[in-house]
Amino acid sequence: MNSEPTHQHVRIAVVLFALTVTAGSIDAVTFLGLGHAFAALTTGNVLFLGFGAVRAGTPVARPAEALAAFAVGAAAAHAVVSRLDRRGRRWFVPAVTAETVTVLLAGLVVVGTSGRHAPSEPVTAVAVALLAAAMGWRSRVMVQARVPDMPTTVLQITMVKLLADVLPGRSAVPREPVPARARRAATVIGVFVGGVVGALLLRLGPGPALVCVAGLSGCVAALYGGARRLRPPPESARVR
Repeated sequence: MNSEPTHQHVRIAVVLFALTVTAGSIDAVTFLGLGHAFAALTTGNVLFLGFGAVRAGTPVARPAEALAAFAVGAAAAHAVVSRLDRRGRRWFVPAVTAETVTVLLAGLVVVGTSGRHAPSEPVTAVAVALLAAAMGWRSRVMVQARVPDMPTTVLQITMVKLLADVLPGRSAVPREPVPARARRAATVIGVFVGGVVGALLLRLGPGPALVCVAGLSGCVAALYGGARRLRPPPESARVR
């Protein structure tokens, strides 16, 4: 993005902040309500597999399933979104819509089989696979969007850059302009807020919680698609 805080960039940052909140919420529901695995923050799944490699009894089936589904979702998004982008077609709203439908499907599967209660093992496996695939899809979409410091599903590097911006002392890397620092802060805050929201929504049950999160994603897609000013930044404003 350009360093100038244009209204367009601010609005896009707001949209991505909302999507970051949904990613945090989905991980809260997945980890706390559907078994010890992450749909979006896949670093945790890799660690669980590492733990299981040396410590007997550590659950690894669910993290392995989530990682595999994440990879499938990312590969599917790569095949679809990159092709649409090359052809000059709109892809962001359809991509977010597809993600929303997948999350909604996971929620409806849980609600339809278990209501507000914890689902059975087979239903849990289906729900986790759908959610991880949706987050893999989302992650590839964000790579295509190339909006710096707002990947919506990862956090570590963004937090390190944010700390480098605010800590005193000389650095080989020049301090970023205010809009970049604001985007980084919004990413960290968005994941935290999403975790809180997801944990609170779990009081309704895992299925209803996912339906609510899908509703938020749907609102974001509708807002982005319906407002003329909410368009991706021009190619010259993206990060290569």
